[in-house]
Amino acid sequence: MDSPDIPAELLTRFHRDLVTVHRLLGTYPTVARFLRNDPLAIRRVLDIGCGGGELLQYLRQRLGVDVVGIDQRPGFTEGVPMVTGDAVRDPLPEADVAVCTMLSHHLTPDENIAMIRNVARTSRRFLILDLIRHPLPLVLFTTFLCPLIGKEAGADGRQSIRRAYTPEEFRELVKRAVSGMNAEVSMDIPRFRSRQVIDIRFTR
Repeated sequence: MDSPDIPAELLTRFHRDLVTVHRLLGTYPTVARFLRNDPLAIRRVLDIGCGGGELLQYLRQRLGVDVVGIDQRPGFTEGVPMVTGDAVRDPLPEADVAVCTMLSHHLTPDENIAMIRNVARTSRRFLILDLIRHPLPLVLFTTFLCPLIGKEAGADGRQSIRRAYTPEEFRELVKRAVSGMNAEVSMDIPRFRSRQVIDIRFTR
């Protein structure tokens, strides 16, 4: 699904299946829980790789925050502002917190490092949620989620787990990204290794 030649109809169907996966995995409530634990007021949230904007709509409704998304091929959710751009290289909209879900495994280590440093220019906190390369989530995804989504989304999901970073790899990647910065980094991994959350707080 990374190809720029994917037909619009297929991309729309894929985004719909991806929303189903996020709901089953509890991605949106997880992001909201981490944001609620911020000791500072959050006025605006930026979603990097926003897709159709469903997460932003959820956060606006649940948290009452202003939202904006950026994606190389943004979809459409009524009333959710989105811009077209590459978060690795392009200037980003300013926000209190930037979030990024299920995107990092599509990027090389150097691209992830560049994205983290880019976010640090315009946001005080960066919350990254991504998959973990491990046999357990691959088996669970194939067994329980694939029957509920289209074959394209199922194939993409299995491939994404296989190409995702291990927590050790991601920890080292983030360490390189924030080298020389004032930043606090924490990581959260649930029991079944369904995802990893990397919470980076940049201190000025």
